[in-house]
Formats: sequence, C-alpha cells, structure tokens
Amino acid sequence: MATKAVSVRIPEAKLRRVMRQRRMKSRSELIKTLIDEEDERIRSHQAHQRIFGSGRRVEFDDRLL
Repeated sequence: MATKAVSVRIPEAKLRRVMRQRRMKSRSELIKTLIDEEDERIRSHQAHQRIFGSGRRVEFDDRLL
C-alpha cells in the first residue's frame, strides 16, 4: 500500500506557539504527537461507549479520562 502525503495550511505563528507550549523541536514531531493523542481520545471514547452504552456526545467529557 502506497503512503500518501497530506498538505495543510496552518498559520506559522499558531504552529510555533503550539510547538513552544509543547516543547517540540520539529513540526513532524508535533503533528505525530497530536495525531497519536487524537487516536487515543477516539479509542477512549469508543471504549466508553462499549462499557456505558452510547449516550449523547454532549454527555461525554473526554477530559475526565
């Protein structure tokens, strides 16, 4: 399976601010970390739904996980 590249437009100042806050040295490190965190959030949400049923999305606060 071929790997496809994805391009996105993000304001440079915003990108640098987030990199500074997270103490990341490279853009690719930041992007990989953010994607990994989102994958984990999605898996946590799915596990919550399996355990507790599918409540309305508004009722689920993933900051508590």
